[in-house]
Amino acid sequence: MLRDLLPVKRLLAGLAVLAAGAGAAIALWPLHGSGAASRSVPTAAATRGDIVLSVGGVGRIVEARAAAQISVPASSGGTSTAAAGAPADAVFPRAIGHVARFLVKPGQDVHAGDPIAVLDDGSAAAIAIVQAHNDVATAQLELNQKQTSDTTRGLPPTQAELHAARLALQAAIGRARLVTHPAAADTVAARLDAFKARADLEALTRKPGPASLTAARLAVDVATQRLAQAAGPPAQVDVSAVRSELAKAQADLDALRATPSGASATAVQAAQLAVTLAQQRIVALPPGAPASDVTAAQLELKKAQADLETLQRPVAGAGASSLAAAQAAVDLANQKLALVTGPPSATVVAAVQLELEKAKAERELLERVVGPRALDAGRIAAKLAQLRLARVLHPSAATVVAGRADVAKAAADLETLQRRGSPAGPIELAIARLKVQAATARVSAAELQASRLTVRAPADGTVTALLAVPGSPADPATPIASVADLQHLAVAVDLSEFDIAKVRRGQSAVVAVDALGGKELRGRVVFEALTGIDSGGVVTFPVRVALDHATAVKPGMNVSVKIVVAERRNVVRVPLEAVAGQTVTVVGRDGTERLRHVTLGLADNKQVEIRSGLKLGERVALAAHGG
Repeated sequence: MLRDLLPVKRLLAGLAVLAAGAGAAIALWPLHGSGAASRSVPTAAATRGDIVLSVGGVGRIVEARAAAQISVPASSGGTSTAAAGAPADAVFPRAIGHVARFLVKPGQDVHAGDPIAVLDDGSAAAIAIVQAHNDVATAQLELNQKQTSDTTRGLPPTQAELHAARLALQAAIGRARLVTHPAAADTVAARLDAFKARADLEALTRKPGPASLTAARLAVDVATQRLAQAAGPPAQVDVSAVRSELAKAQADLDALRATPSGASATAVQAAQLAVTLAQQRIVALPPGAPASDVTAAQLELKKAQADLETLQRPVAGAGASSLAAAQAAVDLANQKLALVTGPPSATVVAAVQLELEKAKAERELLERVVGPRALDAGRIAAKLAQLRLARVLHPSAATVVAGRADVAKAAADLETLQRRGSPAGPIELAIARLKVQAATARVSAAELQASRLTVRAPADGTVTALLAVPGSPADPATPIASVADLQHLAVAVDLSEFDIAKVRRGQSAVVAVDALGGKELRGRVVFEALTGIDSGGVVTFPVRVALDHATAVKPGMNVSVKIVVAERRNVVRVPLEAVAGQTVTVVGRDGTERLRHVTLGLADNKQVEIRSGLKLGERVALAAHGG
C-alpha cells in the first residue's frame, strides 16, 4: 500500500523541495560551503506513535439483522434484494385471509413468537381440521377392520361351509387313495362286471338248443293256464278239496265234543269225502305227470282212507286244547272255502301274471335272433368292463395325477374358504397404516395452517409501525407490521473496488454519526460482498459494520465510516514529505544536513513508519533534497 502512495507523495515532496531549495539557495547562497547552520530549513523530529491506514465512505444506520437484505447483482443486470427488497423489520403473514384485529401497538416491545395480529380465513382452517380428524377416524376404522376381518375377502364362512369343504377334502383324499390302493369291494365289483359282460357276450354268441326252446314254450303254456285258473272261476276239484277239509275239520270238532262211544255221522261223511277227493286227484293227473305228483296224490288217498277207518273205530275223549284246535281248523276251512268260491284275489292274479311275463321273456330271449349290432355292443361292453378292471388294478399315471390335483384343489378351496373374511395380508395392513399416517399428517398440516392465522413476531424488537388495518386483505407477500431490533444496529456502506480489496471480516471500524455532531462509535466488519453492483458504470461493494454500542442512534441516520485496514502501534515515524525515495535529510544540531538511507514501513496520508536508519528524536528536513 505504501508503494502505491509513495510515487505521488515523492512527486509532491520533490516539487516542494525544489521550490524550497531554490528559495533557500538564493537566501543562503553566501553561506553555502561554509558549513554554517545559519540557513532556515523546516524540519521535524522523528517521533513514536501509531500509524493507521483506513478506507471508508458515507453510510447509514440499519438493523443488524438487515445484513441479509444486502443487494446483489441480478441476472437481468439490475439489482434485487432478498424478500423482494422488503425491509428486514417487515412482518409477513403466513396465511391468506383478512386482518381480524391487531394485538400490539406501535412502540410496544415484543419477543420472538409473540402474537401481533389475528387473521380471518372464513373458517377454512377450522373446516380443514374437522375434515382431517374425520379422515383419521375413517383410516383408523379401516385399519381396525382389516386387522380383524377384511371385507374385500368376503363374509366369514359358516360352520356348514367349512364342514362341507373339509368333507370334500376328505373325499378327494379318499378317491386319490383308492386310485393307487383300490378297495377289495371295488376290485371284486370290477371283476364281476367283467365276468358278467363276458357272459352276456357268450349268451349273444351262443345258439339255444331245441330242448331249451321246448321247455321255455311249455313254461309259457303252464303260466298261461295258471293265470286262467287264477282269474277264472274256481275248479271243481279245488272246491271239493276245500269242502273236504271243512267237513273233516267239522268232523274232528264233533268227534272231540261227542262222547267216546264212537264217531259221529258228520265225521264219517267227511272222511268219505276226503277219500273221494283223493281218488279224483289221482284221476285228474295229466298224462306224463311227474312221478312225484302221482306219488303225492296216492299218499293223500291212503291217508284219507286211514282217517275214514279211524273214525269208524271208537275213540277216546279229548281235552279243551284239542277242542280249540279243532275249532280253529273248522274256521280255517270256512275261510278257504270262502276264498275258493268267492271272486279271484288280485294279489294271486298279479303273481301269476308276473310268472307268465317272466316265462315269455325267457322264451323271447331264446327265440331272438342276435344281430351284428348287438354282438358289437356286447363286445364293446366286455372290452369296457375289462378296461375298468385294468384301471382299478393298475391305475395310470394321469389318473394318479388327476387324483392328486383333486386333492390339491379341495385343499385350496378349504384354505380360500378359511381366509374368507380373515384379517388382511401384510401389504394391505401396511397400506392401511400409511393411510392413518397420511391422515394424521393432514391433521398436523391443518392445525399448522390454523396456527398461522396468528401472526407472530419474527424476532425480539419494537413494533415500529402497523402497515394494515382490520378488515384489509392479508397474504404472505404483503407485510402488515414492522418490528425493528433497536438494540442491535449496524452500518451499511458501499466501498469502491479499490477499497474493498483491503477489507476483511473482523476488521475494526470507526463510525461518526452526523446527527450526533460527529460522535464516534466503534464497530467491526461482519460482511463484505464477494461481487459488486454496477450502477451507471461505477462498481461498488456492500459492506456491513456491526456497532458495539448503539446508544442514541436510530435506523436511517447517516454516518461516516472508516475501516482500519492496517495499523502499526508505537513505531518511529516521520512526516510523509520528509521522505524522498528511500532517503531522508537528517539535520544535525549544528545545522548540517546529511542524506541517509532508511527502511520504510507503513504509511498513511500524513506519516510514514521508519523501521531502520533513523533514531527517535533525530530531526529531518521536511523539504528533503538530495546531494
